[in-house]
Amino acid sequence: MSVLSSNFAPVSRAGFVAGRSKPQVFIIAVALFVAVVPLAFGAGVFSWRMPVCLAVAVLAGWNVRGRSLIGLAAIKLGFGLRKATGKTRWTVSPYAANQVVGVIDLPDETGKRLRTFDVVGTEFSGAAFLWDKDNGEATAVLQLHSLDWLFQSDGVREGRVSGWSQALKSCAELSDVSRIVTQARVYYQLNAFRSETGANEFVHTDLAEAAADMRVSCGHDVIVTITVDTAKTHGGDVKDSGTVAGVSRILSDRVQTIVQLLKSCGADLDDIRWLDGPQIRGEIKCMFNPEAVGTLDEYGGLSDNVPLSTSWREYADDVKIDAMYLRSMWVDSWPSDPVQAGWLHNIVSNGRWPLVLTQVWHPLPIEKAEHKLNNQLMELERRDKINQKLGRPTSERDRAEAKEAVNRRKELAQGYGDVEYKGFVTVSAPSLDLLNQATNWVEGEFRQRSAHLDRQRDNQWAGVLRALPLGQAGRK
Repeated sequence: MSVLSSNFAPVSRAGFVAGRSKPQVFIIAVALFVAVVPLAFGAGVFSWRMPVCLAVAVLAGWNVRGRSLIGLAAIKLGFGLRKATGKTRWTVSPYAANQVVGVIDLPDETGKRLRTFDVVGTEFSGAAFLWDKDNGEATAVLQLHSLDWLFQSDGVREGRVSGWSQALKSCAELSDVSRIVTQARVYYQLNAFRSETGANEFVHTDLAEAAADMRVSCGHDVIVTITVDTAKTHGGDVKDSGTVAGVSRILSDRVQTIVQLLKSCGADLDDIRWLDGPQIRGEIKCMFNPEAVGTLDEYGGLSDNVPLSTSWREYADDVKIDAMYLRSMWVDSWPSDPVQAGWLHNIVSNGRWPLVLTQVWHPLPIEKAEHKLNNQLMELERRDKINQKLGRPTSERDRAEAKEAVNRRKELAQGYGDVEYKGFVTVSAPSLDLLNQATNWVEGEFRQRSAHLDRQRDNQWAGVLRALPLGQAGRK
């Protein structure tokens, strides 16, 4: 039996038209409209309007690894303004150490507050959710470990991959589940070697050597966040979506449903936990300073008297927060050929470099899935006509894409929606030299798998926010 393999969704299913995103198409259309319409009213062809509009259209339509030139220019301009105004660095004030209990504030790229999340308790003891009351979104943060993958049979691996696919299809039926974020994390952990009283001298010596050589190692876990948009709640739950208690109940129901689906995906449900406010703060604190594990309580919570970070500074290629340098990258090119199940296993199971592999999943209802499938079919038809005019044979990739479109049509007929996805990788290290080594290793691993990472130059702070266990990656 061979391990299950699959193709990644083509660009046309990711909200693109003719290889361009919808904002790009809109800018090009407006530029051409402004350039052409005045001609009908007698305006001259060689007026200043024509070259300006054409230049805007070219800049908007020219892609550099998935980004328009206008988008890249805006990112660089934003970073330059932040640097000029001193917003790329920050140091905590001692008067800000005592924070309001139950509130998490996220700054945006300009250093201002992005939005405030209330930390609200649930009907489950020791569990809480992040309540974004301005947007009506509630997010639950789950921490778990995955079962062994390396020594499993091909049949078990196929079952887990199929289980995750089925879980995402089921989530598309839950109209108010707007976003699921999975984060496979590798992090520094401090090892404590203790010998029993009365142990002989050789045991003490061996433990002392181990403590010196293996004081720090890498641990692994998985963060799964589930976000419910109360504006999309339907049926009998609508009456509860207007109160915090009702939102808590709705979110609890969705979490229980999805957790049961995770069982078939290889998740170890014996140690899964729904994090509360102090535990979320503790996880964030240890990302910035592994030594901070000693300040956590027995449940992994961080006291409100301890700030999440004491300083940070943003650079063009990385961010320095407390003791760690962090660098975020965006998966701007997924493998074009079929990949086997577990193709990222070596990366997320490594024991050398701390990293966070963030994957964002947006379940789509059938109506939107049909719209995206129609876009894909139009794109395939356009490419087929071009190939016929040029006398070129149909490529293997186009044939595989057409076959996938047929399968998607069958799935839609069975009532399954679709899923949009994005991927990000954030590496961290205590020094720039180690950070560069980790970056080179990760980029090499992705290249071997025919994928590519964009360094997100001048946009690192936004990347760091995506790596935090808050479920905010991929916000729309």
